[in-house]
Amino acid sequence: MPDLRRIPALAATCVALATALLGCASAPAYRFVDPAHEDSRYDGFLAYAAFADLAIEAAFERALCDRLFQAGHACTPMLKAAPPTREQDAASRHAASQTSGAQASIVIELTDMDSVSRQVIGHGRAAYNVRVIDNAAQQVTAQFAFDNASGARQSVAKQADELARRIVSALKKESLLYQR
Repeated sequence: MPDLRRIPALAATCVALATALLGCASAPAYRFVDPAHEDSRYDGFLAYAAFADLAIEAAFERALCDRLFQAGHACTPMLKAAPPTREQDAASRHAASQTSGAQASIVIELTDMDSVSRQVIGHGRAAYNVRVIDNAAQQVTAQFAFDNASGARQSVAKQADELARRIVSALKKESLLYQR
């Protein structure tokens, strides 16, 4: 016959283990929304992954647009709005954001991996800064910071999809997505 006194301890151990595993599966996310834009809602987006590697940029932009499309929102990758076959600079990307028809641009950037804080405190793990820019007002309405949950153990496509999922989740939590 099982010792019934051990059941609460076993249950507590299972809960602690599940919590620890969930904590490992997700990395911290920090969300900041400009108080002047708390009522802003967006339905159409321009996704821009500001990376030096064209293949990685394409993977992250495509993943974000796919996730936004699945959530019922329009999205255009920056590489489609401002193709790399043309001049690529701040002016061309700004023009693309203005002519794309998108209400907001989402800009994904890597944190400075060489910074002392990232090397020492962040243990050199990748992290992302994500800005939501209102295209009409040309103002940053929200900024998100995400630590990379998976690290380099996953393919670029999986890392891109994981970040895209987290971005769309943050947009929903901050009520920045237009509700139909």
